[in-house]
Amino acid sequence: MNIFLTGGTGFLGTQLILQLIQSKHKVYVLARSKKKSETLLNKIPNDLHSQIEVIVGDLSNKELCITKEDQNKLLNNIDVFYHIAALLSFDFKKKDELNQINYIGTQNTLEFARNLGVQSYYYVSTAYTLGDKEYAEETLHDISGSFNNAYEETKCKAEHLVMDYGQTMKVAIFRPAIIVGDSKTGQTDSGFGLYGFLKGLEVFKKRITRVGYDQDRVFNIIGNPFGSQNIVPVDYVCQVLLAGLSKAQNQTIYHVTNPKPPVNNEGLKLIHQLLDLPQIQFRKKEDVFLSKEEKVLNDFISSFAVYFNRDIHFDISNTTQLLNDTNNEVLNMDKNMFKTIILGYKKEKEALLV
Repeated sequence: MNIFLTGGTGFLGTQLILQLIQSKHKVYVLARSKKKSETLLNKIPNDLHSQIEVIVGDLSNKELCITKEDQNKLLNNIDVFYHIAALLSFDFKKKDELNQINYIGTQNTLEFARNLGVQSYYYVSTAYTLGDKEYAEETLHDISGSFNNAYEETKCKAEHLVMDYGQTMKVAIFRPAIIVGDSKTGQTDSGFGLYGFLKGLEVFKKRITRVGYDQDRVFNIIGNPFGSQNIVPVDYVCQVLLAGLSKAQNQTIYHVTNPKPPVNNEGLKLIHQLLDLPQIQFRKKEDVFLSKEEKVLNDFISSFAVYFNRDIHFDISNTTQLLNDTNNEVLNMDKNMFKTIILGYKKEKEALLV
């Protein structure tokens, strides 16, 4: 197949490209600049470079700022269009930018794909378009619902746009939860989600180490001790996206989530053991009075706080069917897999210090 892909220079996009070209597909990747494309190509084995072609452009207009020459090359020549590119930020000051990239940008890709004669358009959204609900079905969420931030809201609005194009081309929506490293190697180059949280803990450790602290002390984070953070390995996300190549159904939503995510405090214990970080635990707000140091800790990771009190359950009926149809299995994350992912972060950090 001939595949067009946005967001190819990001963590998920790069991993998906590698799997696509290893499966003998031809991939056209949208990149904002030659520098971005060089970074991507450096991650691709030289013998596979012939199966990837970088198209310079961006999401700012309905032609994606792509030259007429490149547009003619793509016309009626793309089987599947993956739209992965997005702005991930919980900063309320970036509301307009989030709308421009995540909503208007998606609209531009839909128009571009339709005008190219694309057969199938797959939108990579987020599992958190459910807003403040605790259960998510594989259906569209109400755009007038209550959201925790502009990121969730703009992705939800974009999902509604995508579904509207289901009369002119096959469209499907994939909703990954918190993407982490490879389930078998732990490899990652992401600085978001779990890894942003871990970096916050490292900053906190440096701060309290300067003034000295009792290493047996347990620090408190406001959150649900028995809740969970729904992490999914990047290779599993790619597995579901690849299954969609042949078997995704029109105007269908697929949750790419973890049926057995690690429980908050159990996960923190393992992180403490593997990464030599201070002992941390989640406590409900009404059960604890924060010390000065703990207030600093909670401030360091405040951008994630809205998710710490959640215990969200995701329906995966459509995804289970898709995987069954392609002889794949639903994710089964055990303690060893979670350990591999955490150690992958440690290896990545140590490699940067060499």
